[in-house]
Amino acid sequence: MKELRRDKITDDLIIFAADRIKRPHDKSSNQIEESEEVGIYNEWCPFCRGNEKYTSEPTFELRKDSEWYVKSVYNKFPIIDESSSQIFGKHEVMVDTYRHNGSFYNMTEEEFEDMFIMFKNRYKSLIQEEKVEYVNIFKNFLRKAGASLMHPHSQIMSMSLVPPEVQNELNIALKYYEENARSLYSDIIKEESEFKNRVVYNGNSFLVIVPYATKYSGEVRVIFKDNIKFENLTDGDIKELSYTFKKLFGNIYEMNGYMPFNLCFHTHPKNIDTEDYFNAHIHIIPRRFNFGGFELGADVHVSSIDAEELTLALRI
Repeated sequence: MKELRRDKITDDLIIFAADRIKRPHDKSSNQIEESEEVGIYNEWCPFCRGNEKYTSEPTFELRKDSEWYVKSVYNKFPIIDESSSQIFGKHEVMVDTYRHNGSFYNMTEEEFEDMFIMFKNRYKSLIQEEKVEYVNIFKNFLRKAGASLMHPHSQIMSMSLVPPEVQNELNIALKYYEENARSLYSDIIKEESEFKNRVVYNGNSFLVIVPYATKYSGEVRVIFKDNIKFENLTDGDIKELSYTFKKLFGNIYEMNGYMPFNLCFHTHPKNIDTEDYFNAHIHIIPRRFNFGGFELGADVHVSSIDAEELTLALRI
């Protein structure tokens, strides 16, 4: 039986077709899993500790016992820079850990905490700059998800515009607020917390869910319970988020192995008053499957993963 579903946050239209997960697939070279990095150090990697000559001076470093553990540097090949009047900003690479063989699947809580401290620092610095409208944090893990280097890293960009995907979510949330005099995100948090079957984790500051409808099969979302801005995360928030990521990605690894994924942080824009109706959140998007011609041509997406079954496997 097929169901038509709609994603409340993005308004994407989804056909849920559970039986399609059983489709046969030919084995091909591009389906072979990428191997896990083994060594803590690679002499040719620009992000390894000891290879600082390959990168610019850091914009941020977190040091312990005179050694850096995480750092952020300017991207040598930026998507945007300050050379154009049409679209401009700064683009940095944030090195998640000094360990070449580190990944979200094996990082410790302390490593996650160091990483999120760096994220907050760079976000807070960039959002304050003149003419910046939005700061975008994202991560590409493994080549199938868009990574060009294997050393664990994320990226951050200041932008002179609000990205269309984020603007779409803002428009949907504002329309809901105007029609219902309530926040869409508050209602989602309340409904999912009461229903419980799609809740992976329910903590003090964060709710982790598998969405009822999403165009990305297997997506997990981390919703900030309060409409706190990313730059105002407390030490306690960072500790909870680090605990959550450690447990969540451990469960993802146990279920799917060394799977490629993207991470997309959707945060508050700088110059739009959104606190009444928008909550920051993180999209964790697995990259096991590609969109086909139907999805690309019709802008209607097909999902075959049961949200409640996936929740049981990932629950913290």
